Amino acid sequence: MGARMKKPLWVLFFFVANIVISGGIKFMFRKNLLNLDRQANMWKFIVTIVCVGILFIFMYHVHTKLFKPKVKRKIQLKDLIFVFVTYIAVRFSDYLIYSLWSSMAYGTDRTKLVDFFFKATRTITADKFVFALDALTLVCIAPLIEELLFRGFLNNLLRGKVNAFVRMSIVSILFAAVHFPEYIHNWIQFLAYLIGSIILFLVYERRRSLFDAILLHSLYNGLLVILFIEIPRRFF
Repeated sequence: MGARMKKPLWVLFFFVANIVISGGIKFMFRKNLLNLDRQANMWKFIVTIVCVGILFIFMYHVHTKLFKPKVKRKIQLKDLIFVFVTYIAVRFSDYLIYSLWSSMAYGTDRTKLVDFFFKATRTITADKFVFALDALTLVCIAPLIEELLFRGFLNNLLRGKVNAFVRMSIVSILFAAVHFPEYIHNWIQFLAYLIGSIILFLVYERRRSLFDAILLHSLYNGLLVILFIEIPRRFF
C-alpha cells in the first residue's frame, strides 16, 4: 500500500476509533453493565482518561511519523499573549453578536432566550463531583483529541492538495458538524462553532503548533463550563 493511501486510512481510522471509544464508554456506563452504582462516575472518568490517553499517545506518534510536522519557531511569551488576546477578542465578538441577535429575536423574554442558546440533550447534573469530572473532560480531554484530529490529521492530510481557504473550510465545517446534536441545536450555534473552528485553524497555522490551538480550545471550553454553572443559577 502506497504512502498516499496510508494517510487517508489512518485519518479515517482515528475518527472511527474516537467515535467507538467515546460511544462505547458512554454506553457501558449508561447501561450500568458493570453494576458499579455510585462508583460508576469515578470509574467512567478513570476508564476515559486511560483510553483517551492511550489513543492520544498513539495518534500523536502516528501523526508525527506520517506528516513530520515542524513548528515554525519555538514558543515565546508573545505567542501566549497572542492566544489569550485572541480568546478575549473572540469572546467579546461573540457576546456582541449574541446580544444583538437575541435582543432582536426575543427582546427581554429570558426563558425563550436561554432555551434557544442553552437547550441541550444532555442534562447538567447537580452532583458537584460528577460535574467536576465532566468539566475536566471538557476542558482537558476534548481539546487534545479534537485538535489532533482536525487541525492535525485532517488539516495536514489536505495540505498541498487544496488551497488554504478550501482546507480551512472543509476542516471547519466538519468540526462544527460532529458537534451535532449534543452541543448544537440551532443555526446560530452551528455558526458559532464554525467561526470558532476557523479561528482555531488560523491560530494553528500561525506557528503550525498544536499547542496554541489546544490552549485556545481549552480556554473556550472553560467558558462553557462557567456558563453551565451561571445560566441555571441566574435564569432558573
